[in-house]
Amino acid sequence: MKAFSKQFAILLTTFVLIVSSFFMGNPAHAESGKRNSEPTNLGSLIQSVAVYDSTYGVEDGRDIMYTTSSGSPAIFQVVDLKSQEVLRTYPLEGTGAVWTHITVPNGNVYIGGNGYLYEYSPVTKEVKNLGGIGESVVYGLSYDEEGRVYFGSYPNAKAGRYDPKTGEMKDYGSIAPGQSYSRSTAYHNGYLYLGIGVENAIVKLDVETGEYEKIKVPDHVVPGSSVWQMDAAGKYIVAGVGGGSNTLLFYDTETGQWSDKYYTNSKGIRLIHGLPGSNKVYFLQGSKLMEVDLNTLSATDTKVVFGTFLRNTAWVEVENDPDLPGKSLVTVQFGGQVTYMNLQTKKVKTTQLPIVGNPIPIQTLEKGPEGNLYLSGYPGGKGAVYNPETNVNRNFTLGQAEGMAALGDKMYFGVYTGATIFEMDTTNPASTPKQIYDIPHQDRPFIMTAAQNKLFIGTIPDYGYLGGSLTVLDPANVKDTAVYPNVVHNQAIAGLAEVNGKLYGSTTVAGGLGIDPTEPAAKIFVWDIEKGEKITEFVPEIPGVTVQPKMISGMSLGPDGLLWSAAAGAIFAMDPDTLEIVKSKNIFPEVKDYGRWRPIHIRWSEDGLMYTNLAGNLTEIDPVTLEHEVLTNTVTELMTIGNDGNIYYVNKVDLMKIEVSDTLESGFKFVERETVYGNIANSVSQQLINSLNSAIHHRDMGRQEEASKHLQDALKHLENAKESDIDTELREQLRRILNSI
Repeated sequence: MKAFSKQFAILLTTFVLIVSSFFMGNPAHAESGKRNSEPTNLGSLIQSVAVYDSTYGVEDGRDIMYTTSSGSPAIFQVVDLKSQEVLRTYPLEGTGAVWTHITVPNGNVYIGGNGYLYEYSPVTKEVKNLGGIGESVVYGLSYDEEGRVYFGSYPNAKAGRYDPKTGEMKDYGSIAPGQSYSRSTAYHNGYLYLGIGVENAIVKLDVETGEYEKIKVPDHVVPGSSVWQMDAAGKYIVAGVGGGSNTLLFYDTETGQWSDKYYTNSKGIRLIHGLPGSNKVYFLQGSKLMEVDLNTLSATDTKVVFGTFLRNTAWVEVENDPDLPGKSLVTVQFGGQVTYMNLQTKKVKTTQLPIVGNPIPIQTLEKGPEGNLYLSGYPGGKGAVYNPETNVNRNFTLGQAEGMAALGDKMYFGVYTGATIFEMDTTNPASTPKQIYDIPHQDRPFIMTAAQNKLFIGTIPDYGYLGGSLTVLDPANVKDTAVYPNVVHNQAIAGLAEVNGKLYGSTTVAGGLGIDPTEPAAKIFVWDIEKGEKITEFVPEIPGVTVQPKMISGMSLGPDGLLWSAAAGAIFAMDPDTLEIVKSKNIFPEVKDYGRWRPIHIRWSEDGLMYTNLAGNLTEIDPVTLEHEVLTNTVTELMTIGNDGNIYYVNKVDLMKIEVSDTLESGFKFVERETVYGNIANSVSQQLINSLNSAIHHRDMGRQEEASKHLQDALKHLENAKESDIDTELREQLRRILNSI
């Protein structure tokens, strides 16, 4: 195809005026040919059992496990441990994931959901939504002597309390201003202790007065860690702190000091309390179940080995099993398996229970090198590959991928947390992703772009930090990976595109959770790939946008040779040579600010139309005229175009499809655009436009035979055109389009 003319602005003005006047004089050119079908629901492709926590109790004289499988909605489940049956299930409307459960002394179960606290009664067998305190997530349940239930929250690190006697829901407000997470709680002698993320601190709250104080964790703990576990045991508050070493700490409530004893590599949500009357507690260190004497805080290996995470536990009796005499520890695994551990025999047994799974929300969608569609789920645990031709779907193990990219015959996934990069061989139908790199000090790899046989990765930093990295990774030589931190000061990368050996990027002012932005506006930057250095950066002046955008994303090289991006409700195009904004349109002017981390997507159809989820609206845009059409009435965060030319997008847990057909109108506009770009000579363009316009006229009058004749005339004009008037590649592309009408 011919190179895009440097005189774009002049050509654009001239040709649009010519073609527009032609249309105005030909009212037969009505948009009667429907290009895009109504959406089709392809179903929930990622269905899994994703269990994060459990609690236990006795119901009707039988040992019961209570747990919740995440999904849309999450499903609370009552499981009989003896019969291994799921007795009852309850959809928790409004909640997708549950991170915390607790059983209080009267047997009632409390469940922390997406902003709501739920209560289950083993007597009435009912689940009630008790409401919340205006937060998005309820974390870290605990209770006091009166049966009042406490919790932490996200995104404002609040403390809350529910009193079942009065029905009062108390909001203590934020107990860690500037932080996002109060991830864990423990009640002890009139005080609620809360674990904060990511300030390396706990908070001691007087539950009656609401007064609180911050207590820093010891200096040996990795800075910027989250206190994800809190338990009261004897006189101690036991805190589990993440961040590399996963340290278990002991805070003496009598002296107000941290003990010198601590243990690393702790793997559990809650501490295991010993049997009644015992002064022992237990935790998992790596794969070893360790016993801690609360008098000395010395730990002893029980010789019980358990290879995964402890998601809360209880002591239960297992009947008729000589390997599990007396009381055994029971816990649930992520996939819904139940594991028993016996301290006498050192035996560990796992049983798969019929936990009810659920579709989970789709986190990322991208086309692979072979035309299949790849998806990741939220929360992480499973991914999926879908073949649009056969309608066959396969699930595989995958963390929460924030970004994806195809390179060669491999698919690459950027996984949260920790910004780990995984590789998957798409030529092997049974392959699963394997980790190849871990980007330091970063957390969410939303941007992954393939160019020059390398991956260019833009990331959001870790919790509590500003400044994203640019990572240049050659999968054939991973050890030489280059990581450039804080490419744009205190901003993270939200868009990347390579043009003629230069990398163009856009940013978001947002950093990781737990820290506020310091910069007033998002920027565009240019990067010299060969030298590994930034050439320039600037805040673009976007015509039609009156508020400086906090995020610029969707950067994509269009068929016109311009770099297209989005900010709030506007799209704009930049000349990559001059860095001038040459066109823009505020399509959704009511949207003043859109997005924090997740970029919008800009994709191009074979005939040069833009499809985008601008401001969450799935929209078709003509890059020449900037005319647009909104295709759905649902918020769309993920979309792509398949090899079949159809649009695929996500509606929460479902993959959706809009079939795209070539029409006389779309063929007409394709000729118009390529003429504007200088890729079709005026003489040929006029012949094609005349024939297609006549075909549209006759079709609209119901004369299909005449319409077909004029369409064939257009094909003849195309075949007879000189190579100097339209090159071979473009001729073949237009031939395919016209033949498919």
